[in-house]
Amino acid sequence: MQNLAHRVQDLWRSKWWLPIVSIFAASRMTSFILFLGMAQIQEDNYWTAARPGYFDFLNIWDAEWYQRIYTNGYPTTLPTNEDGSVQQNAWAFMPVFPFLIRGLNLLTGIEWKYLAPIVATIFGFAFALMAYRLLILRITELQARWAIALISFSMAAPILQVGYAESLGLFLMCAALYLFAKRRDSLLVVTLALLSVTRPGLLAFSLMFALLFVYRFWRERKHAEPFELRERIRLFGLAAVSGVFGFGWLIIAAITTGRLDAYLKTELAWRGGYTNNSELEPFTGWFISGAFHLGSGVGELAVLGLVAFAVWALGTHSVKALGIELQLFTLSYLVYLFAVFFPQSSTPRLLFPAFGLLAGLAVASAAWSKPARGAILVLSVLGQVLWLLVCWKYTAPDFTPP
Repeated sequence: MQNLAHRVQDLWRSKWWLPIVSIFAASRMTSFILFLGMAQIQEDNYWTAARPGYFDFLNIWDAEWYQRIYTNGYPTTLPTNEDGSVQQNAWAFMPVFPFLIRGLNLLTGIEWKYLAPIVATIFGFAFALMAYRLLILRITELQARWAIALISFSMAAPILQVGYAESLGLFLMCAALYLFAKRRDSLLVVTLALLSVTRPGLLAFSLMFALLFVYRFWRERKHAEPFELRERIRLFGLAAVSGVFGFGWLIIAAITTGRLDAYLKTELAWRGGYTNNSELEPFTGWFISGAFHLGSGVGELAVLGLVAFAVWALGTHSVKALGIELQLFTLSYLVYLFAVFFPQSSTPRLLFPAFGLLAGLAVASAAWSKPARGAILVLSVLGQVLWLLVCWKYTAPDFTPP
């Protein structure tokens, strides 16, 4: 028995991926159990009968939109209301994930209901492994493993096993950051291209590359650190390429529908019930949302408080320990969200790419006692329960989508 224990320990130490797979598998089992429990209190709804099965319960909310794309593709004419405003439609969702599932369906014959969550879960494992490989470039093995635990058990982590593009998008995002750090630029460009038609947010990469250019230029002036011409051209080129890719889906939607504003008006349709405004006014959404949910004055102050907290968190030693690249990417993604997003119940899900903040918490807390770290995981699981109860469980009329 003792010999077997030593063999298990040796295997655990020799296979870098085994602890990560184990951590993520434990998190998926936890979310699986929570989904099953939540399904037992789910009433009849738009998508399912009361107390649906696991896979039926996973195919509600935006999974329906992805399934529509999987089945019918995209409309060539935007649906509109009587006043001419654009209705919610499939152009808000990008094609890589549903078309991938379609291709796998043709190969395997497995229907969407089962195939989409299974593939999403597989990409969730890929995301966890890729995130670890990215983090271990800068922080210790213990810190990186603890970071994967915090990420895997975080509030919106159940989304990594449903028929959404989140897990695929997060995997591609981490792969892009890793390839950039490893200077494998050809694969990086391909990854950025795929990411641009998987999930919104590629403009955050463009901003990150631009900020890195400024940072390296400042370091050269301030600390005499060399910033070679070749590296300047590289960062400038990556900023330009990712910027072009970032507008690619808008261009595809415009060409297909004949409307230059097709994607923008489609996205704005989701906030119409809150703002009664069909125009995008950058950097106003958070303040409008704050006033809508908390009242004028208090809402705006709350937003300023969140901005101050984000600035403080990004400047902590634990986040700086992740490296300037991940630090600036997290900043860039938060700036992107602040510019274009209207915060509501989907905010925890859309904050997932800013996992650098959770990794920073892991760096700060990795040396804490086991009970303290266990308490953090318990709170994370309770956060999942809250997220599933408020956002995933549907009770008509429900205005809290996940």
